[in-house]
Amino acid sequence: MMLESTLKSWRFYSYSLIQLLIEPGLFFKELAEKTTLRRTLGFMVICCGFFAGASLLTGAYSKPVWIMAIIFFVNAAGMIIISSLLGYTAMVLIFGKRSAFSIIFSLYAFSSGVTLFMSWLPFLLWFTEPWKWWLIYTGFKNTCGFTWKQAVVILLVSMPVQFFLIYSAIIAFV
Repeated sequence: MMLESTLKSWRFYSYSLIQLLIEPGLFFKELAEKTTLRRTLGFMVICCGFFAGASLLTGAYSKPVWIMAIIFFVNAAGMIIISSLLGYTAMVLIFGKRSAFSIIFSLYAFSSGVTLFMSWLPFLLWFTEPWKWWLIYTGFKNTCGFTWKQAVVILLVSMPVQFFLIYSAIIAFV
């Protein structure tokens, strides 16, 4: 029974990854029907785990490997959670509650998760960040039914807020 459950999870994970790479619009149209919060969290944990492990290959660190792995994992997962909270807040403040937080969280988790497979390479930041935000935009349009203008407004409000939150945290803690 557990083996069957694990295989089902990996099948969904593989399907999601492939769909996000080749047909993101279709993936986001089907998102609300095909995913649950548990599946979303599973996808996020797998992607953040891969990111944490792969990030350890990018250099020598002053802290032990296991501490750096936790830092990379928490950073990746934290950014997904913060981004989805800011996107949801922007949506509610500007357009009213049009979608449940779990749907918004799912589109951020899947969009961010697929880009984590390449974003552990620091020089790919210039590719993965625009791709992630384009996927989120696609999710707002295809999952939530927003017009392109509404989706862009949500992103134009939430992205600068996120940037300044991160910037202020860097100044405060570094």
